[in-house]
Amino acid sequence: MKNTYNNKIAYAILAAGEGTRMRSTLPKVLFDICGKTMIEYVLETVAQTDYAGKVYIIVGHKADIVKDAILKSSIDNKLKQRLIFVYQKQQLGTADAVKQLNKKLPRCVKYLVVLSGDVPLISPSTINRLISLHIEAKVDCTVASFITNEPTGYGRIVRDISKHFVEIVEEIDATDAQKLIKEVNAGVYVFSLPQLWSAISKVKPENKKGEYYLTDTLKYIKSKQAVQCGDAKEFKGVNSREELTEVIEYVRHKIINNLMRSGVTIMLPQTVYVDWNTKVGEDTQILQGCIIMNSQIGRSCVIGPNSYINFSNIGNNVTVTYSHIVSANIGDNCSIGPFSRIRPETTIADNVSIGNFVEIKKSEIKSGTKINHLSYIGDTTILNNVNIGAGTITCNYDGIRKHKTYIGKRVFIGSNVNLIAPINVGDNVVIAAGSTISKDVPANTFVIARTKEIHKPNHRIVKRLLMKHNGENDE
Repeated sequence: MKNTYNNKIAYAILAAGEGTRMRSTLPKVLFDICGKTMIEYVLETVAQTDYAGKVYIIVGHKADIVKDAILKSSIDNKLKQRLIFVYQKQQLGTADAVKQLNKKLPRCVKYLVVLSGDVPLISPSTINRLISLHIEAKVDCTVASFITNEPTGYGRIVRDISKHFVEIVEEIDATDAQKLIKEVNAGVYVFSLPQLWSAISKVKPENKKGEYYLTDTLKYIKSKQAVQCGDAKEFKGVNSREELTEVIEYVRHKIINNLMRSGVTIMLPQTVYVDWNTKVGEDTQILQGCIIMNSQIGRSCVIGPNSYINFSNIGNNVTVTYSHIVSANIGDNCSIGPFSRIRPETTIADNVSIGNFVEIKKSEIKSGTKINHLSYIGDTTILNNVNIGAGTITCNYDGIRKHKTYIGKRVFIGSNVNLIAPINVGDNVVIAAGSTISKDVPANTFVIARTKEIHKPNHRIVKRLLMKHNGENDE
């Protein structure tokens, strides 16, 4: 039954505004909420409703940026095929925005659902309910409303003495008595066509902002209803950074709870941030202070405390402590940290230990290798079962180009070794501590590269130092 309405229903999403209160060069509907833009939330909700009509996105301010972001987003491709972008040249208000669709909608469309791109939490069930009640009531307009003890900023739902819906009065135009009304406009509408076009043609900018309000169309629509919806959080609009933070916190809490229900332990969840684009396996622990985004983490891991992971894949039974990992792949049974930095294009195989104050960049580390202390490994391939001593550096940059280092299997590198790339170290090599290696080392070789140690008793530098200390003591 519902599918028979698909061609009769269209969606309009208002996304043309500048969002001046956000004080940003970024269009408001593109602000991120736990890994998705605001407008992605609205579009995903539309995709999940029972009525699969065309979706008209009304753009204006930085329209090309908004359009490009939506088309490149992760929303379903089937939904993308239903999208039609409509340009509003001047941002003259919500009625003017919807008016842009007047001659663009097919004649078969009988109902228009109007949503806001900056109200990201509305649910598919609420939209389904509004559409079905609108069709059943055979009215020309259905408005979603909710009750709140803090109505400031919302348009007030005005009813007559019989409780019949009369009009919506915006906050800026409301009288003192109207400002006391606690039933407010949720900003979601279902209109019947062509009655909407007749009403919009009569709207005038008779308000303090000089804009054409969509709410003013209701003055010219006799058959209308306001439907109270239970969860006010669904209609939380984002018009400022403070409101953005409130919505992010609500979504973050939802994500954390979903993870815990799926078998993830999260210590001090109020301190942990995980986005929608992250998957975490069962029996993994996420400790306090962690930020994890766009990543996949396996089973039985311990992540944290105070670790940052982004665009990375981490295997099973991995420990990450006080570390920073970006765009890296880490295998099973690895230990990372404390205080390690794993930079982009790094691949770490199974059973690898990366210890404290180790930085790895654009490198491949094979199974069984240990880099436990104070080392920098860049543009390097290290094969299996290698030991990298404390203070080892791959000197990969000559100021112009990055050079490669290759280290074979079962190599033992002592502390404070410099490997000057490009260089190849063969299998089963031992490099003595304090060596600087600038030539390829063949397999099965022990190499020492230290300058001759020279002792000069009573050198003038020593005498000068003694004179200085003696002078200080005399004082």
